[in-house]
Amino acid sequence: MRRMQYVAAAACAVLAAMPAHAQRAGTAQQRTIRVGQTVNATLAQADPRMSERGRFQVYSFTARKGQRVVATMRSKDFDAYLTVARMVSGITDALETDDDRGGETDARVRFEVPDDGTYLLVAQSLSEDGTGAYTLALEAAPEPTTAAPRPIRVGQSVSGRLTDTDALLDDDSWYDTWTLTATKGQRLQIEMSADSFDTFLHFGKMENGEFQSSTTDDDGAGGTNSRVRVTIPEDGEYVIRANSVKAGESGAYTLAVTERQPAPTTATARAIEPNTEVTGTLDDNDPVTEDGSFYDYWTYQGRSGERLKITMSSEEFDTYVSVGTVQNGAFNEISSNDDGSEGTNSELEVTLPSSGTFTIRAKALSGENSGEYKLKVEPQR
Repeated sequence: MRRMQYVAAAACAVLAAMPAHAQRAGTAQQRTIRVGQTVNATLAQADPRMSERGRFQVYSFTARKGQRVVATMRSKDFDAYLTVARMVSGITDALETDDDRGGETDARVRFEVPDDGTYLLVAQSLSEDGTGAYTLALEAAPEPTTAAPRPIRVGQSVSGRLTDTDALLDDDSWYDTWTLTATKGQRLQIEMSADSFDTFLHFGKMENGEFQSSTTDDDGAGGTNSRVRVTIPEDGEYVIRANSVKAGESGAYTLAVTERQPAPTTATARAIEPNTEVTGTLDDNDPVTEDGSFYDYWTYQGRSGERLKITMSSEEFDTYVSVGTVQNGAFNEISSNDDGSEGTNSELEVTLPSSGTFTIRAKALSGENSGEYKLKVEPQR
């Protein structure tokens, strides 16, 4: 499964009470920490609690505007939770928070200092009963010196490496940017493989200076390797982001772009009988719809006014089933369904408008998702 996305929580209202709370507790006095320092400490029963979480200790540090720092809290005894804050007109303003970006149950916060001044690190247990030893490290964040885009061509395989000098996504994972020039209608396969980390691929374009992802993949190439298959919608330059699933993962990887064979122009229809479940497979040998998804055709001999329930299920992709007619190679839809009563499986109920041959189109909801599926047509009384 793809990574969890962590968003900085707005804890200002709770943190505003922190100085008074700490003073009453008598054990949460502010300690100091310097950039470049690691401290070893222990959360004890005597430490105060707040924010509906566990006990905490407070550290202050000074920093300059524009300084990029990373704070990491690790513990084998409890699930760490870390907050960066500052005092503004007597009110404590939470800038960033984190639970698990440090890996497993450790916390890590990266941020750019907005102004010269004194800032606070609140080292805390996520659970109310968490206590024990922990380390808190405050370090200068490496400059992203290896974040410049690099070109890759169709038919080329390149080697890369994720490091702490690469660009960062919001989830604290590093990525490399590769640019690819492609032409409309090209059917491409992009694979990323690595031995030391779980890979993740993003494919899209830059629009108004922002990356717009059109498709992503985690484990499509098997194991922890990634694969995306795309049909290029228009001539131009495209962007591949070579990424890791988890924050902090790094190491060498291989990225390859290959061109696939042209898709068939239409599907060869197969007959389906009433009350008989059939098995099909969507893959690279199938034609694609306008949205780039593979499809199969199945034909059914129906009667005017006949009521049907058509179900399509798959454990490998989100299904989408349609019924209609094919004339001059074009599919004319009568009715369709995405999600029936069971998750991402489809369940379509339709009354046939006439007697004759009807075509059932079995496809993935979107994109070039592939895999095995089951299809069944059941006449209703």
